[in-house]
Amino acid sequence: MIDAELQRLSHEVRSLTAEGLALLAQTEVDTAPLRQALLDLEGPFLLVVAGEFNSGKSSLLNALLGQELLREGVTPTTDRIQLIAYGEEPRSKVLEPGLVALYLPHPLLKDVHLVDTPGTNAVLEKHQVLTERFLPRADLILFTTSADRPFTASERDFLQLIQDWGKKLVLVVNKTDLLNEEERREVLAFVVEQARRTLGLEPPVFGVSARLARDGGDGGVAALEEYIERVLRDEAARIKLGSPLGVLLQVSQAAARDLQKRKSSLAADRDTCKRLDALLARHQRRVREEFSGQTAQVASVVAQIRRRAASWLDETLRLGRIFDLLNASKIQKSFEAEVIGEAHRELERQIQASLSWLARSERDLLASALDLLKTTGGGQTTSGEETALSQEVFSALENYDPEAEARDLQGMLTSALQHTALAELGALGLGAGLAVVLHGLAADVTGVAAGLMAAVLGLSILPRRKRAAMRRIDEGLDKLQEELQAGLESTLEAELSATAGRFRGLYGEHCASLAEEEKLLQDLSQRLQELTSRAAALREELDF
Repeated sequence: MIDAELQRLSHEVRSLTAEGLALLAQTEVDTAPLRQALLDLEGPFLLVVAGEFNSGKSSLLNALLGQELLREGVTPTTDRIQLIAYGEEPRSKVLEPGLVALYLPHPLLKDVHLVDTPGTNAVLEKHQVLTERFLPRADLILFTTSADRPFTASERDFLQLIQDWGKKLVLVVNKTDLLNEEERREVLAFVVEQARRTLGLEPPVFGVSARLARDGGDGGVAALEEYIERVLRDEAARIKLGSPLGVLLQVSQAAARDLQKRKSSLAADRDTCKRLDALLARHQRRVREEFSGQTAQVASVVAQIRRRAASWLDETLRLGRIFDLLNASKIQKSFEAEVIGEAHRELERQIQASLSWLARSERDLLASALDLLKTTGGGQTTSGEETALSQEVFSALENYDPEAEARDLQGMLTSALQHTALAELGALGLGAGLAVVLHGLAADVTGVAAGLMAAVLGLSILPRRKRAAMRRIDEGLDKLQEELQAGLESTLEAELSATAGRFRGLYGEHCASLAEEEKLLQDLSQRLQELTSRAAALREELDF
């Protein structure tokens, strides 16, 4: 029977442990030790004997049980964990690989289960793993060290592991019969001091000789037995309740480290998203700047037409060619041959070159993004493997077809010019459409320059006709250049918008989820911090 206070504490421990299980299930840590700790609350008190091989663990258990029930030796004799429980007749049962239940007829085992573990040093390395796995289940740990080599470096490491799990600890210095009384005092004082340095506290320390106890003497075992009996009588319930809280705190610390790692990874992910956005912004600025250089070639072709037209007017609209001016057809052919020439084809080549350059620019963006992700790991790095995001970008780069994109851009340009004087480009094609427009300009200009009126009006009208013709040329070429420029700029912006949409589509969904994930991690961290505070306070109330 337990009193009301312990009943309350028992209820709070079970409730808090169950709450912790539910919370920790939302993290990526292994909660199996905590589930086992909750189950072990219903089981008997568990006293685990641990220590390096040949420290006398089995001989100590034999001394405590008062019988030669466990095999002893100078080499590692326990190659598996032995769970020692009460049984009317001695027998053993394999519970799982590396774990054997040993049933012995000893009254002490009705109240407590003993656990004999393999050596904790590297000689039996695979069994050390089993030992460390079993530590979370312990209620009280008797850690044995040998008087002839007390408190080795590996023992200090193992004691730190015990402390991490928050276990009640008793240090047993075995084989004290090898020492005289002064040496015994020195060794025990040394162990106490080393425990204080390692653990920050002074656990109970007992010097014993299991050999003397086995031979009928006391060997200091009686004092240890008395201590264990007092613990079982006065403290067992509180120790039992404190055990899952220690496991809860240890697993929670692991979860907190995991959450911090995930936050760091998330921060790297968010930084990658920002860098990808910045890369896209730089790409758009660069393309706008460099595309103006591409379209300047179109303006250069128009300027050449303008210069040829001015020269043609100077040469044609003069008194010496007055009879040629009477023949409008001849004048138009002259204008087309000497001014227009192959200008439509040159314009077509320059426009297509600009559109091809623009189409290739997206491939450059994807290549830059892939380099960035390989450098940063994309915040999702897995050892030696490309990230999923890198694979997405790589696939987009591999499948990108700049020629097909250039054809699409030409369609965009045609659409942009649909409601302008250059609408013919849509029906006739780029080159043919430009030819129609330029030949129309030729007809318009030579209509002004030629005709019978030139002969009738004579010399005084020629300068005016020349100025009027040049105005027509300037107006026509200005309009051609403006509409081509406007169409190309419209195509540029449409392509930049489409590129941005496709590019953000590679990482946008992932990046959009980061804020929600960050909020979830922050909430988990906050709740976990509150849980560990409550667990620590409850352990303190249990006098831990």
